[in-house]
Amino acid sequence: MGTDRYGWRARVYDRVLEPMNAPLRQVARRQVDPPPGATVLDLGCGTGAALAEYAAEGFHVVGVDTSPAMLERARQRLGADADLRPGDGARAAFGDVRADIVLMSFVLHALDRRTGRALLDDAAHALDADGRVLVTDFGSGRLRFPRGAAMRAIAVVAELAAGPAHARNARRFVRAGGTRGLAGSDWTVVAEKPTAGGNVDVTVLACA
Repeated sequence: MGTDRYGWRARVYDRVLEPMNAPLRQVARRQVDPPPGATVLDLGCGTGAALAEYAAEGFHVVGVDTSPAMLERARQRLGADADLRPGDGARAAFGDVRADIVLMSFVLHALDRRTGRALLDDAAHALDADGRVLVTDFGSGRLRFPRGAAMRAIAVVAELAAGPAHARNARRFVRAGGTRGLAGSDWTVVAEKPTAGGNVDVTVLACA
């Protein structure tokens, strides 16, 4: 078996990053109102915090993540019967799922451009009619001082800690226009909400 490079993060994620992520999820949740009985698919579900909130509202949830340690934390949060699947987000991990909402939270910036676009293509395959992709990721707009600058500094340190390839992909993602730039003409940007002092965009995408 390969090394779980997110294993150490799983042990500290909820204590260190969850206090910053929770307000971002609240912003994201207000952008799309799922229909009753909706299915929510989270690509890069991490420790399952977002899925737990949707599950508490009665929605069917499915999570995919590359990290066994993250999935174990998610299972502890969601219960032994939770639909949590190992995988890199490629279609093979969730080909049978038809989702009303596909979540991607701080996933796309970590990927090179070709892989990121492929993941969006796979998300499109999973969407049901009138479905939406809800992306929370680093933005490319103007930062609001002081919060935006402080958040950007924290993000830069975190990205460098994740390794040079990760940090390089993150820089290119932001410089290329963030989620909007990656989506290009294949997607319609339904809504885009800057938050975290302009450091993060919450973007709602629909298939063009």
